[in-house]
Amino acid sequence: MIHRICLLFAVAGLSACGEKPVAEDAVPAIEPKAERPVVTGKTVQATEQKVPRFLRVTGQLAGQHDAVVAADAMGKVVEAPVERGDAVKAGDVLVKLDERQAKLVLAEAEASLELAKSRLKLAKNEQERNAPLAAKKAIADADFQRLLTDATAREAEVAAAVARCDMARKTLEDAVIKAPFAGVVAERLVEPGEYVRSDSPVARVVDLTTLRLVMNVPETEVGKLTEGQRVEFSTAAYPDRSFTGTVKFLGAALREAARDLVVEAEVENADGSLRPGFFCDARIELREEKAVVVPVAAVRIEGSRRRVFVADQDGTLSERLVEVGEERDGQMEIVRGVAAGDRLLLSPGPDAADGASFKPEA
Repeated sequence: MIHRICLLFAVAGLSACGEKPVAEDAVPAIEPKAERPVVTGKTVQATEQKVPRFLRVTGQLAGQHDAVVAADAMGKVVEAPVERGDAVKAGDVLVKLDERQAKLVLAEAEASLELAKSRLKLAKNEQERNAPLAAKKAIADADFQRLLTDATAREAEVAAAVARCDMARKTLEDAVIKAPFAGVVAERLVEPGEYVRSDSPVARVVDLTTLRLVMNVPETEVGKLTEGQRVEFSTAAYPDRSFTGTVKFLGAALREAARDLVVEAEVENADGSLRPGFFCDARIELREEKAVVVPVAAVRIEGSRRRVFVADQDGTLSERLVEVGEERDGQMEIVRGVAAGDRLLLSPGPDAADGASFKPEA
């Protein structure tokens, strides 16, 4: 038994002696921490300025003058000289109707007028010739009264003939349908050869020099509106442009179904780029409030996040997530995250990071 125990200890000692020593170079070396590169760039100071507050609404453009012109006469269309998109002045011809019948009616009315005038002249002469005789009782009073009545009737005939003549002249003039105001032909609704009635629409004319922006304002915001407020708006047709207008009309009553008020702004459209029917995203300027603003170039935009890098006095950058507000004229409002007087890195590049060393450019 004692010999077995000794043998076991001897075998264990030999095993321990056979283990290889661990090499020194097998221990992983600790690499020195790499130094961050120094960020250089220009800085800009956050300032406090007056920033306008807006009410955001949607709206649609409409023509200041937008008319579907009716014929106001009956007849066959013989000419339609305008096309869609043509610019017209007030009084320009839109459509011409067949004038032959109107001319004949006018000629008949003028002849009837001349006949009535001749009869009136004869009645007046008869009255004047018998007046001295009636004064001397040389003719019966009943006969003289008959002459007076006849003269009065002839005067009425002349008046009626003048009215018929004016009506016939108007019918002839209405055979030439003219533009009621300067604008652009949005649509021509008749073709040569068609027969139109007095209520038939022949063309739609729209004045593009001045438009109306019709907006729907919720009931809760109506109290903030007054005439003369400035309106800024954009449209999908020109996504990179901003347009302005002025509030001119406030609705007299709310629309019961939508509980909103219809408000109209006047929009100058001298270049004719805007068109009635454009859908617009608008904002009505309400008031101005002081706020911290920075150049847009100082804000790094990454999806829905907005970051800035503040240059601290110890020569490092501090990354801050900020909440932004209105953007206008290259300036962006900072609602939260930056204070007035902070110096921010302008146009931060990919090397800008929290804690990075910073060296301002001269």
